[in-house]
Amino acid sequence: MEKYNSYTTDDFLNDDYFITYCKYGEEEAVRAWDNWLQSHPDNESAFRQAHAWLTAVLGATRITAPAYLENHLWEHIQEDISLQEKKLQRKRYVRMFATGIAACLCLLVASLWYVNSRVTVSTTLGEHRTITLPDNSEVTLNANSSLTYYRAWWWHKKREVWLAGEGLFKVQYQDKDAAGVPPAERFTAYAGKLKVEVLGTTFNVKERRNRVIIALLEGKVKVTEEAHVDKPVILQKGEVFRMAEGKVETSQVNQLTNQPQAWVDRKIVATGMTVQDIINNYEDTYGVQIILDNPSLAQKTIDGTISIGTDDNLLFMLANILNADIDRKGKQIWLRSK
Repeated sequence: MEKYNSYTTDDFLNDDYFITYCKYGEEEAVRAWDNWLQSHPDNESAFRQAHAWLTAVLGATRITAPAYLENHLWEHIQEDISLQEKKLQRKRYVRMFATGIAACLCLLVASLWYVNSRVTVSTTLGEHRTITLPDNSEVTLNANSSLTYYRAWWWHKKREVWLAGEGLFKVQYQDKDAAGVPPAERFTAYAGKLKVEVLGTTFNVKERRNRVIIALLEGKVKVTEEAHVDKPVILQKGEVFRMAEGKVETSQVNQLTNQPQAWVDRKIVATGMTVQDIINNYEDTYGVQIILDNPSLAQKTIDGTISIGTDDNLLFMLANILNADIDRKGKQIWLRSK
């Protein structure tokens, strides 16, 4: 019993032997605890406090509520449970409704984005790229060019593309009059301030340096200016439409100093083409500036086929024709007369 000399009230309440003594009052246990108390331990008050608490707890009598009170209380509990379930159900419905609205809004936003968004395909300096459109029409882009069209191509019921730079178009349907082409079949290309409505198959559009040149190789196209929508120009096979500085003129493909589709094979087919035009072509393709130390050489004309497969081919050809040395300075190339 010596271990109990240092017990606190809590220690007594957690001790099995003490609990058995308080609960059953067996003779042997009573005698042992009486002997321990007669030794007048210092923690006798802790013993008696624990004994009083435990005796009170063990001697408590269960209170039985009247039947009517139990029934009344049970009804209130059932009503409260039912009310809570209804509240939870309402919250669940509100949450489902809000989730549905959010999903619909997300779908609406995504649909609007899809319908109105555009796809842009671009080429870098010196690069060519062929694009097959959703209607199987093909557009070959020259270097430093871009083609834009609606992502939801068929949704708009109009086939429209926007060109910046130069591109060769091959459109798939048969030659028809404008009035005979259903709206869903019309193919329209925009370049600068021009609208090219395709009524045929193959044509080249070049939009560079504030000039637009449209060369029709097969079929028929209708060209309309933004400022003169009531005066469209119909081009026939082999005709060229040119607009520069607000002035419009038409001519024949065979009158051009460079065949319009030759760039697709990475070459220039020149007939009386000036050095300046060749320089412009080089600058547009490779993104550099060529400077002549003798500006009068810019008007010299050249005939023949010139390879433009790489920037060096064209540059060395120009240097040989002009009897000039090449002096590169970053994005500038000087051609200095020998």
